Amino acid sequence: MKLFKFLVVFGLFLGFTSCEKDPLTQPKIDATTTELLVSGDLKSTDFTLFSFADGKSLPSTERQSEKWDFGLTGVTFAFNSGSSGPGKAGVIIVQDVFDNILEAPESGYLADKSASEPAVLNTAWFTYSQTQFSPKAGVVFLVKTAKGNYAKMEVLKADPTDDSGKTVSPPTRPTKFKYTIRYVYQSNGKRFFTK
Repeated sequence: MKLFKFLVVFGLFLGFTSCEKDPLTQPKIDATTTELLVSGDLKSTDFTLFSFADGKSLPSTERQSEKWDFGLTGVTFAFNSGSSGPGKAGVIIVQDVFDNILEAPESGYLADKSASEPAVLNTAWFTYSQTQFSPKAGVVFLVKTAKGNYAKMEVLKADPTDDSGKTVSPPTRPTKFKYTIRYVYQSNGKRFFTK
């Protein structure tokens, strides 16, 4: 009789566990593409801040809040933690196909230690010469956000522009950079980029 009860309970357990959905087989969260107009001064400390949760940029006056996840000025990224802000943000840079990444790592996220020791080195994500500035293909930012959620992001374009966002070419020096980024934000605290 005890064996029978055990088999019934074990069978029910298997039935319940087999009903759980594998998050990696669920539909992907759709990516969002947006543009950010940031300072073109490579020495500027005036960051344009961005919130994945709100999908919008914030002024640098919000730097000491948890409302933003990453910031950009010139070609420099900042993340909302460590020396850059009060949040929990961090980043891991990987070389991969953006759409193939379905899960963010549990640990290993880097924070900004100081202005001279950022979490993301410039050479990690773009190439630059006197006539060309472009993001490297296949570089994906895996981000733990300021409030502990997860996102993945890639920089698609970085166009030199004037103050109004109109593209300029040498010998005209840009006063702004217009970044086109693509990202997926997971709002539920889970590490999977699926619904």
